[in-house]
Amino acid sequence: MDIGILSLGDHVPNPHTGVRNSQQDRLRSIIDSAIAGEDMGFSMIALGEHHFNDYIISSPELMLAAIAERTERMRLATAVTLLATTDPVKVAEDFATLDLLSNGRAEIVVGRGINPEAYAAFGGLDPKQGHAIMAEKVQLLDQLWNVKEPFNWSGEFRGPLVNVQLKPSPLAGAPRLWMGTGTTEESVRRTASQGLPLMLPSIFARIDTWGPLVKIYRELMEEQGKEPIVGSCSYIHVAQDSRTAREQWRPYLTGYVSWARNLLGSKAPVNYQELIEGTAMCGNPEEVLDRMGTFKDTIDPDLHLAAFDCGALPHEMLVETMQLFASEVMPKL
Repeated sequence: MDIGILSLGDHVPNPHTGVRNSQQDRLRSIIDSAIAGEDMGFSMIALGEHHFNDYIISSPELMLAAIAERTERMRLATAVTLLATTDPVKVAEDFATLDLLSNGRAEIVVGRGINPEAYAAFGGLDPKQGHAIMAEKVQLLDQLWNVKEPFNWSGEFRGPLVNVQLKPSPLAGAPRLWMGTGTTEESVRRTASQGLPLMLPSIFARIDTWGPLVKIYRELMEEQGKEPIVGSCSYIHVAQDSRTAREQWRPYLTGYVSWARNLLGSKAPVNYQELIEGTAMCGNPEEVLDRMGTFKDTIDPDLHLAAFDCGALPHEMLVETMQLFASEVMPKL
């Protein structure tokens, strides 16, 4: 199991002081922690994309390009690129450029997105047509990255292309494209029918909900003679002893989850104990290792993305928990 880092870029006040760092400092912390993560042995940095709210990474490709210039081995990915509301030609160009600048390290996780405002703002498309929009745009991305001579193209959700050829082109073929989905059987069947790697939004639900869906995906991929590739993710905090870990993380995780739920229109109260027993991992290295084992036993992911930096966790504490995870948990996975 490869282990990467995930950041969604939430920009919220510190729960102890009520002070929010500047946007510049928040973005710089993400870049600096990714660079530190390469030295610790993390295999990937994956950044979310959001618009019009306090998840402030709106251009993850620019962030990844900055990280690319200061790293050598770490894979560079989005999680996710909101492909349904983005021009696939621009996406193809941006990731080809990132791939060249990073010496072939670019990957992309695509998804529909759930914010109707983004559909309205970026082209006025109907979110109810999201699956059809995604299928068309994924197909066009594939052509742009793989066809080596000028071609024509026409579709339903974007204007036609006449005699086009992508320039620049990726370093050595198309970057790996993951489908960020998997909440329903229909979605995993759709991903398998396209022959794509599956990135689960497992950060939002208990791990035991994903096992049957991953089983279906793997069976369908193998029936087609294709390699099933599965990614997962979770919030993680680790300290030398359990009590310290839980006390440290409580205000940051609960504040973040309350804020995120409010963003989605939910006023549901936050139960910290339920969070760290369900969607999040917290404890000493042995406890976190045991919880990571449930991911391996349940879905056996090829890649797991660890989200360490939610809720305005101070940068120094962020680097400490990453280092402890990297030195005492990751080698045993």
